[in-house]
Amino acid sequence: MAYAKNVRGISQATLERLDVGSATVFFPELNGQSEALVFAYRTGDEVVNWKAAAFPVKAFTSKKGGRLQFWNIERAAGSETIYGTEGEIDAASLVEAGIPVEQVISVPNGARSRPADAPTELRGYAYVEEALRSGLGRVKRFVWCGDNDGVGLGLRTDMVQLFGPARCHYVEWPEGCKDANDVLRRHGAAALHEMVTNRALPWPIEGVYRLSEVPELPPLTLWHPGFPEWESKVHLAPRTLSVVTGHPGHGKTTLFMQIWYQICRDYGLSAAIASFETRAKPHHRRTLRQLHAGKLEGNLSDREVRAADAWINDHFLWLLHPEQRPSLEWFLDMAEVAVVRHGARIIQVDPWNRLEATRERNETETEYIGRCLRTLHAFAHDMNCHLQVLAHPAKMDASRKGKAPELEDISGSKNWDNMVDQGFVVHRPKFIDENGRNTEAEFYQRKSRFEELGYPCKLKMTFDLQSGRYRSADYPGYAGLNHMPSTG
Repeated sequence: MAYAKNVRGISQATLERLDVGSATVFFPELNGQSEALVFAYRTGDEVVNWKAAAFPVKAFTSKKGGRLQFWNIERAAGSETIYGTEGEIDAASLVEAGIPVEQVISVPNGARSRPADAPTELRGYAYVEEALRSGLGRVKRFVWCGDNDGVGLGLRTDMVQLFGPARCHYVEWPEGCKDANDVLRRHGAAALHEMVTNRALPWPIEGVYRLSEVPELPPLTLWHPGFPEWESKVHLAPRTLSVVTGHPGHGKTTLFMQIWYQICRDYGLSAAIASFETRAKPHHRRTLRQLHAGKLEGNLSDREVRAADAWINDHFLWLLHPEQRPSLEWFLDMAEVAVVRHGARIIQVDPWNRLEATRERNETETEYIGRCLRTLHAFAHDMNCHLQVLAHPAKMDASRKGKAPELEDISGSKNWDNMVDQGFVVHRPKFIDENGRNTEAEFYQRKSRFEELGYPCKLKMTFDLQSGRYRSADYPGYAGLNHMPSTG
């Protein structure tokens, strides 16, 4: 296996210790056969899976229907110190650098595109739970030696959640190196051994830290709202909490139904809507049918209705309380089902005042709203979803009547301004003018906690009566219909 030694820096002796073989394997992504290193996944004496790494062209394949488990777990399950990697070649690099074979494992399927704070439920990590129950749970020191790119940092976040931060350490690779094999090839076995054994950093738990002790977090996954002319002014993201306000009848429900439709369409996502004033049938259905077909519901053919309804069934859920008396606890229980069972990434409650309050004895309304928003923010972060609340403003005094509200005008508490990640306002200055029905609207981003999500701005909109959708009025040349590429 000259490739392993000459290109990867891994000796024949190390490959033999790890039972790594070579073979000619068919790789679907290459549409042909290639020489490959073959890594066996064993349970006892049985090979329950295998993974092949092609060379010289990089490609991977594995046994169809093979069992998902850590590679090398049959040797490592009883060790008190474990070094985890994102791939088998990186694990073999650690063994080449002198880490005992019994202390090295690799995940079976690399890093995912997004991390999740509930990885066992959301991300298919059942094999980790099984390994922890079968002996890996006795590990006292888990050193993560994964990749330094965005998805690698996300996988690291998942592993810390699964193993528990108290036992977790992590390695920061030197500049120019993405993984353990890079370090082995560029700096040598001794340098790699030193980095993973003596320079691994403990995962911070709580307290005061030096900057060098704070791990890099995975970057925000950004969703463009589907109006290309907005450019970078507004983005939305999972793990964040937003609030939308506006006077009743000013279009906040309709505009954000369109925005979420466009995001679900462009990114292949699903949304769950807890709507207590706007009915799923016929109102939401009409809006979504018109958005899908690009024309009014009354002008749709039977084929267009069927196509729209099939798409809606695939991408939208509705949370409906059987007795029309929803509480925050009920809403969060149903939202968790939508996320865990159905993969929803967007959760919306519309409007907030229809959730029955469960204030504790001697708890003020301000304290209650603050407690609820902390709970909602934690849910969005833990469930890796965007959670949005639509809330009516309180009655405004005469001097501000007819003006767009601020976030602090929302009935209940200034916490609506302080505690959310993003705050939006939808406002219609006029309903009727000299020409009849006025369809102009103003969309404000009042607050953006993170610069990646955009910045406070005012965007002019108009509602197209012929297609039943909002369009941007700032840039008449745009229609707001283009599909936006993923930005994260």
